Amino acid sequence: MFIALVLEGLTVLQSPAALRASPGETVTLSCSFENTQGSVAKATWTIAPGVVLDSAHPFYSGRLRMSHLDLLQKGEATLTLSELELRDSGLYQCHISIHRGESGTGAGTELLVTGRNQSDTGAPGGRELCQDSGPLVYRAVISLSLVVLVSLGIILSLRPWNGVPVDTVVGAGSEPRRHRGRCL
Repeated sequence: MFIALVLEGLTVLQSPAALRASPGETVTLSCSFENTQGSVAKATWTIAPGVVLDSAHPFYSGRLRMSHLDLLQKGEATLTLSELELRDSGLYQCHISIHRGESGTGAGTELLVTGRNQSDTGAPGGRELCQDSGPLVYRAVISLSLVVLVSLGIILSLRPWNGVPVDTVVGAGSEPRRHRGRCL
């Protein structure tokens, strides 16, 4: 579905309007515009609130690709974002400037990066939930084990000790041997 937003004279259609993805996935956002004369065009992509995306920025290093000049001359622009992270979620807008003075902005694509894979309807798939629950179970078991160990350590350190003193030569908790005139 394309959504158009006419702000400065040039109609820019952007798709999709909304997109859900999982961390680690790759998405491609598109916009199209009238460039009948094949003029030089420039596409700038922003994420709300108007932050310009820059592939040289350390956060996007190696993860961001924008369309080439030949595609822009045909009236199309794309943004590909790979290795998605949760913080990549937001409203992405395509801003187009054509050499002959026209410019326009797309209505935007709302990208939602979620912790699990979901279909376009938003209904979670059965298999994806099972795959995501594995690490969660392990974390819960490890956390519970640590709580038990720490609790045991605290209980043992607070309990008064009524045992036999430890003698490193003889051994812990044992009575010293009596030797009757014999040398060992």
